[in-house]
Amino acid sequence: MPNSHRKRTTAALAAALLGVVPRAGLAADSPGSAPAGPADGGAPVLVDERTVEKVLVIEATPAPAPMPEPWPYPERGLLVYPEGPGDGKDRWAVGGIWQIAPMFTANYRRGLGAGFSLDARLQTIILFNEIGVGAQWAAKAGPFSLGLMLHVDGFLGVLGKAVVATTQFDSTGWGVLVDPGVKAGLQVAKDAWLTLQVEAYLAVYQATDLGGLVISPEGSLYEGFGATLVVEHAVGKGVVYYGASLYNTRMNYPLWFNVDYSPQKIWYLGVQAGYEF
Repeated sequence: MPNSHRKRTTAALAAALLGVVPRAGLAADSPGSAPAGPADGGAPVLVDERTVEKVLVIEATPAPAPMPEPWPYPERGLLVYPEGPGDGKDRWAVGGIWQIAPMFTANYRRGLGAGFSLDARLQTIILFNEIGVGAQWAAKAGPFSLGLMLHVDGFLGVLGKAVVATTQFDSTGWGVLVDPGVKAGLQVAKDAWLTLQVEAYLAVYQATDLGGLVISPEGSLYEGFGATLVVEHAVGKGVVYYGASLYNTRMNYPLWFNVDYSPQKIWYLGVQAGYEF
């Protein structure tokens, strides 16, 4: 290559380099341009700093309203209420009932477990006495306690020389009654229970001796039924009970001097009250 041409090429390259380098320097120093990095020999420069804050919002879930505690059942249970005293526990009671005539009553009930219980009962006014034994079974159905019961009662009535010395009237009556029934109970307050009891009366045998003349029906008789509403109110460790009954029975039931076995039935009321311990 001729020397003149080589000189011209070298001068052109030098001029080109001289024109680029200043512009690059100016661009590096101009505002808004990126700072030189460590590769350029300069110190790092913070371009932008952004802080991102995350706020965690915790909403307190309101606690559910506490369920009311169930009303307690007496430790030794109840006498009339279908649920009864409970397994291995018992209740005694004394009181009175007005059914045709006022009578003294005594009752006993003992729990056997699994809803079963046994009981015994006595009604007396000396001239008329009725004693019976029975069994009951109960189960819960929602807020109710439902039960089935069956009693066998024997009665004896005496008027005349055996009890009262008279010469004008001497009579004795006796018989056996089978009384199936149902119960429905509900706790109506913290210390009060309500029980509806319906019981039928079937006389499988009865007889009346009027001065040597014995009168007896030929077979079993359906005597009628009674419906009783009883309130039991806990007072300390004891229980006060009271209630009213509606009866529909044969005219002479439960009079032991029954000589009229007419199928005609009558309605009448009864009341009862007592104390369980």
